Amino acid sequence: MDSNQGFIDLRLNRQETLNEESFWPSFTDVMTVIVMIFLMAMLVLLIRNMELVKQLRATMEAERHAAELARTTGEEKESLALRLHNAESELSELRMQLMHMEEQREQQEAAIASQVRQISHLTQARDELALKNEQLKNKNADLSDRLSSAQRIAQAMRTDIEQLRKRHQSTVGELEALRKNFSEKEEQLEQAQARLQKSDTTLADLRSKYSSLEVKYNKLIRPARSASGKYVVEVRYEKTNGKERIAIREPGKTAYKAVTRSALHARLAALKKQYPNDLYVKVIIPKKSGLTYNEAFSFTSTLHKKYDYYYQEPAPASQTKAAENPE
Repeated sequence: MDSNQGFIDLRLNRQETLNEESFWPSFTDVMTVIVMIFLMAMLVLLIRNMELVKQLRATMEAERHAAELARTTGEEKESLALRLHNAESELSELRMQLMHMEEQREQQEAAIASQVRQISHLTQARDELALKNEQLKNKNADLSDRLSSAQRIAQAMRTDIEQLRKRHQSTVGELEALRKNFSEKEEQLEQAQARLQKSDTTLADLRSKYSSLEVKYNKLIRPARSASGKYVVEVRYEKTNGKERIAIREPGKTAYKAVTRSALHARLAALKKQYPNDLYVKVIIPKKSGLTYNEAFSFTSTLHKKYDYYYQEPAPASQTKAAENPE
């Protein structure tokens, strides 16, 4: 007996029905296992993707932080370079001013020394005249004594007395001439002292004018000359054994290049045409340059007036655009 409870199964396809009933539960189990494997794989992939996304975000944040650090470092480097350029320019200008003041001081000292020598000579001449005057006074007194003695002599000595009177008058004339010469020398001495006092006053006036000019210069409304955002060209100028040496260094170059004066002007003229409103010419005068103040000042002012942006009339916008796009 089977599961039909004692009844005979009269179905024609009984065997097929039994096979189908045994097939579907197995198929369902297999599909369930496959679905569970698929779901587990999906879960593993989702967890892995979340970890990858987290790592990617951390990497992007690190890159952003590195870029910000690089930008900040670049700005600080540019600021330090700008401050260095400004400090070197101010040092060169102060060095030139010091050279000028030293030359003026030497000239004033030479003039004062000359005046002192003149005063010394005049003082010596005055002393000599005073000594001669004293000698003449003594001589005059002696003559007076002799005249008194002659008056006590007899009438026979009148001829000698007249001669003595003539000699006395001649001596008095010489004394008057010496007194007049002495007065002239004293007047010359007073004039020399007045000139010396005038020289001291002139020196004080020059110092006062220099101070006032410096104050006026510092109060100028015009913006200060700056290398910020400019095409900075460094020119080094000095003399060795009386022979001038000129060197130039452009942005991006690590070393100076020796040039002649004509080559320097040709290069600066080309750069001025290329950067009409942005060419910054920085002249460097070394500490022991071998130059006088006039030489250093003339060289610096010539380059600034011809090529430096600060001393030029601003170029039109069309000219600036054409210089930036020569094609």
